Amino acid sequence: MLLGNLRKDICQYSQKMLIDKLVVGPFGNISAREGDMITITPSGMDYEDLEPEDIVVLDLGGRSIEGDLKPSSELAMHTYIYEARPDIQAIVHTHSTYATALACLGRGIPVFHYVVVLLGGAIPLARYATYGTKALAENVLNALGKTHKVAILENHGAIAVDKTVKEAYQSAVVLEHVAEIYLKAQAIGEPTILSPHQIEEVKRQFKSYGQAKPKS
Repeated sequence: MLLGNLRKDICQYSQKMLIDKLVVGPFGNISAREGDMITITPSGMDYEDLEPEDIVVLDLGGRSIEGDLKPSSELAMHTYIYEARPDIQAIVHTHSTYATALACLGRGIPVFHYVVVLLGGAIPLARYATYGTKALAENVLNALGKTHKVAILENHGAIAVDKTVKEAYQSAVVLEHVAEIYLKAQAIGEPTILSPHQIEEVKRQFKSYGQAKPKS
């Protein structure tokens, strides 16, 4: 089975995406890239029934290499991003509740909390276009730019990108977390936005944040 480990990862995180309520039913999609090949979830299939062999393998042009199922309807968005951003190796697209609520309000998220800096700064809004179209792919790529890890898709959902499926998934979870806080804060008043100086201080702090577990 080609790209077996990536297909297992995508299957695992697709089912986790359902459990964590980042999607309902068969909506949303996950892909990963290795070299000039990508793996992506099949279109319209319930995640709870997904097996690694159901994950479709294609080239960057969208031509099928292995797998009997039809790839995600958002294939164009994934391939478009991969072609334009060689630093990206994995994409997680969700319809998580709070991020999608902001999407339906036509709002991104400013840097009102220092954790937003982890996602690349103020979270942009990708303008609406019909799902599965090149127009949507272009809008999402324009919103992500060269550095953002996440974006909100107007009247649609959210997207997270990174070097691995695990990292992109974690960014999708953090996005939903800050979206929930932002909406709840707005229900009471207007959140305070961090200043450029405060944001730069957070960036410096994050450079030394985190550590790996020592090997036994």
